[in-house]
Amino acid sequence: LTDASGAGSSITILYGSETGNAEEQAKNLLMDIRARGMKGQVSALDDFEFDDLPNQKVLILVVSTCGLGEYPQNSKRTWMKLQSQDLPMTWLSGVKFCVFGLGDSTYAQFCYAAAGFDVRLGELGAHRLLQRGVGDDRDEDRYYTGWDAWLPELWTALGAPQLPLSRDVPAPCYKVSTSPGKVESPPVPDDDIVPPGAAKLTLLTNRLLTPESRDYDRDIRHYEFQIKGTPVSYKTGDSLAIWPRNPTKLAEEFCAMMGLDAGQQLQVVPLEGARNWCPQELSVRQLFTHVLDVFGKPNKKFFDTLSLFAKDEKEKAILESIVAGSDEGKALYRDLVQDYAHHADVLRRFPSARPPVEHLINMIPPLKPRSYSIASSPLMHPDMIQLCVVQVDWTVESTKEFRIGEATGYMKLQKPGAQIMCAVRQSAIVLPKVPSDPVLMAGMGTGLAPWRAVTQERVMQKRQGLNAGPCVLFYGARYEKFEYLYREEFEKYVAEGVLSIHTAFSRDQARKVYVQHRIVEAGDQVGTLMLRQNGHFYVCGSARQVPEDIYAAMKQVVMAFDRCGEEDAEATLSNLKMEGRYTVEAWS
Repeated sequence: LTDASGAGSSITILYGSETGNAEEQAKNLLMDIRARGMKGQVSALDDFEFDDLPNQKVLILVVSTCGLGEYPQNSKRTWMKLQSQDLPMTWLSGVKFCVFGLGDSTYAQFCYAAAGFDVRLGELGAHRLLQRGVGDDRDEDRYYTGWDAWLPELWTALGAPQLPLSRDVPAPCYKVSTSPGKVESPPVPDDDIVPPGAAKLTLLTNRLLTPESRDYDRDIRHYEFQIKGTPVSYKTGDSLAIWPRNPTKLAEEFCAMMGLDAGQQLQVVPLEGARNWCPQELSVRQLFTHVLDVFGKPNKKFFDTLSLFAKDEKEKAILESIVAGSDEGKALYRDLVQDYAHHADVLRRFPSARPPVEHLINMIPPLKPRSYSIASSPLMHPDMIQLCVVQVDWTVESTKEFRIGEATGYMKLQKPGAQIMCAVRQSAIVLPKVPSDPVLMAGMGTGLAPWRAVTQERVMQKRQGLNAGPCVLFYGARYEKFEYLYREEFEKYVAEGVLSIHTAFSRDQARKVYVQHRIVEAGDQVGTLMLRQNGHFYVCGSARQVPEDIYAAMKQVVMAFDRCGEEDAEATLSNLKMEGRYTVEAWS
């Protein structure tokens, strides 16, 4: 490892980001670097001039990993260029670098893209400042757990102070001009505010799949989006990212709390340091319904910046304690996290801190899309994309307030004909190249969605005369009566001879039965298809316990089928994962 303290103060931060998390971290880092008196710039990897890489003094990469070791879309071109055999091994000899990776340890290829960049830059002669940092979505504070541990090491390696040089309000990164307006007459129509990377799709269907009853507590819906006549296409196994919008009522209440006129019209011009996209023209109400994630979870950088605006000294001290990590600050932060506090909650809690709009645009991240496994196959439904989505909801522990997730709450309220901002994205699910290879799928609840798509694919392959291999589904839910989703459709596929299905409804009997139990019971079938016929095994469900429980069941199957010990069974499963034949698609 080398030291950058004598390398000058020019630092280049490059990010590879698919959903916005790595981008957000990279832009936060730039603000921190500038607060320590150093110069810096930030860019997506593929937006940076590749041939200019050797001219950088200090290079910091913040890179996420998608699905099964996929590189983010805005980093792939750079990654491919770095593989060129024409690059000399001294190409980056004048560069000092480090890498931070964001990932999810549920997946076998954890932080694979970050590791790839880290190794390759070293091979090309760059000098490593410090060991690669990793942020795991499974940690208590998600990516920030690893980030907060890595950052002090970075400041030491850079020869930078651990704390910012000043605690003054920074210069605004946006120039905002205002003019009078009315809430009902914004300067641009709502549907013309399209986030970067999104396409407008027309909602065709919003149908409740579960009963509306006081005796039942879940809202599971079937959605259909028209893609005919649009440039959007998809493959079986893809996911659909949906950009939510904040409820108008809540946004207007937020404006009132902040002393803002919701109908006021804004003209927004980004300046140096601007980190978030924002339309040039919009109303105050549209800023908080369509652009800023005001009802999303704040990161610690938000508390840090907010403390600079607190006029009450006690409030300022509390906000600073959260960032400094004092015992009191840690306890408050834990309480806020436990209550799923959002930006508006925090601003309500600290009424003396009222940043103006030109600062809020930079402090609050833009609304991020939520990705949902597509529940249809383009072979069966070439003109539409279908989803199966359960509403996310919870009760705030401290106030007993019932809340609904941003994206699922937004989708639930949309009526056919609505324009929804969407983008098709590749997921970890990759189907066998040979249609005759068996597929075995385990899905819990709406984790059934991608397996409906895969089953439809196999059904269409068989109807087209192809040799479609065995298709086995293990489906688990709580109640057969309420949650056997798409039952008639699946029973039709069984009758066609394409599908065999094993169900586990955990609360329909005294002894709880789960999917992992059904997998063990069908051990001979699972072992034969997976270990003798080149089968592919897929899991989709909540990340809390599902992947571990299914893995334990599969290990038990392998031990019994191959008559081997635990260590050998784990080696077999590890090989299956590396071959892409054991895939986990899990959500938090």
